[in-house]
Amino acid sequence: MEKNYFNFSTEELLDDRKFVAWLARGENHKEWELYLAEHPEIKPRVSKAREILNLLRDQTDHLSDEDLLEIWKSIEIFDTQTRRGSRKIWLRVLMRYAALFFLLLFVGSASFWIIYQHQKTYSYISQTDSGSAKQSRLVLSNGKTVDLEKKNSRIALNGDQKIMIDNEKEIDLSQEVVTDDSKMNEVVIPFGKKSQLILSDGTKVWLNAGSRMAFPTKFKGKKREVFLEGEAYFEVTHHKDLPFYVNTSELSVKVLGTRFNITAYESDQHTETVLLEGKVSVSERSVFGLVKGETILSPNQRASYDHADRLITVKSEPDVEFSIAWTEGWFKFSQQSLKEVMNKLQRYYNVHFLFDPEFSTADLISGKLDLKESVDQVMVALSDVANIQFRVDGDKIYVNKKLSVLPMRK
Repeated sequence: MEKNYFNFSTEELLDDRKFVAWLARGENHKEWELYLAEHPEIKPRVSKAREILNLLRDQTDHLSDEDLLEIWKSIEIFDTQTRRGSRKIWLRVLMRYAALFFLLLFVGSASFWIIYQHQKTYSYISQTDSGSAKQSRLVLSNGKTVDLEKKNSRIALNGDQKIMIDNEKEIDLSQEVVTDDSKMNEVVIPFGKKSQLILSDGTKVWLNAGSRMAFPTKFKGKKREVFLEGEAYFEVTHHKDLPFYVNTSELSVKVLGTRFNITAYESDQHTETVLLEGKVSVSERSVFGLVKGETILSPNQRASYDHADRLITVKSEPDVEFSIAWTEGWFKFSQQSLKEVMNKLQRYYNVHFLFDPEFSTADLISGKLDLKESVDQVMVALSDVANIQFRVDGDKIYVNKKLSVLPMRK
């Protein structure tokens, strides 16, 4: 390595053409990897530089690596001009970021400060995730918690800053002191429970077990926006001038008025959106909270986003009503793996399946289960479909392959 980059700042690294060429095109990759192995102290600065270039790449997918280098060259020129007559380092740094700010605006990006101000998704008030929660609860935007007593609760906002819980308890949000306007109300549903939510615009939401959603008391601005972890079915009230956004940790789904189901559990390999009616667009959310690309869904289609490959695939879904059968207490499945089926049952009943080491859960099965029945009754029905045997011990269910009956000796 001709230069010693040990004391280079992030800004100085991005000033160096060889460094940028390595990040953008992989030039001298082995040499750089060896240098980083010998000088691990600069890795945080390298990572930050990579984030900045990735942001450029996210927002300018149509540009080549050479174009990206030219963009950064323009920033260099701007920075050189602005630093003349200034002896203060902090001003040079400020002007560099200002240059990047205006450049990103020019190529259609959001302002650069999103890198530092926006997280990948909404920051929930409730610190305990829904999967480990014991009690369904409503968390107000000021942090106050209200327990939801029923197994299948109902929460309704009437548009005048009042929330009605199970048609029994009313909360007047105008009397609540809110210290952070960026915070929303949240509903947290643990495993084994469900909830229905009516938002201020009349949109209806059914939340499945092990889910959490953040929503405002009243929608403001030019869009309606909520944040989801877990599974929910939406019937969105149509408003052509106020698009409705459902944001998960990986995706943003935009609608105007439609019916669709989203499954976005952090533990699952895929985030899935199934459209029953209307039209939605599904977009990947970048590291900085921005969205890129757009996949349009038509009715009877399913979009599946692979968390590892970061790819969205779309396929026809002839049995689209199967995806929302859970809202009516049914679980319908067609050619799904036994593992997928049991993952859903595990969340719904708040149980834990333990499998024999030699037992395969990859077998595809089809059927219908009545979730209004006890987990024991459901497992009896499933054992006929999947050819399994089981033993229930509290909240643990031991599963293995059903043994074939040997013919009796004559």
